[in-house]
Amino acid sequence: MKRENEKQETLSVTLPANIIAALDRYVSTQDQGQNQGITREDALISALRDWAMQNGLLQSGMNGDEGLRPDQLNATNDD
Repeated sequence: MKRENEKQETLSVTLPANIIAALDRYVSTQDQGQNQGITREDALISALRDWAMQNGLLQSGMNGDEGLRPDQLNATNDD
């Protein structure tokens, strides 16, 4: 799931067995869909990316848009 021009760094981490089992279940569900052949690494990156975006910690970077998400807009930040 590496995106073009995306810098990567190596991170080694030990995960609890139940998290690994959940990751493997996710991988097996993806193998049945459009992401056939997804690896544990790809699945973990996807899950972390989704989490970070949902929590406002990561911008999509896909289309160059910057700023707040629509659900974050309100009268106090309407400049």
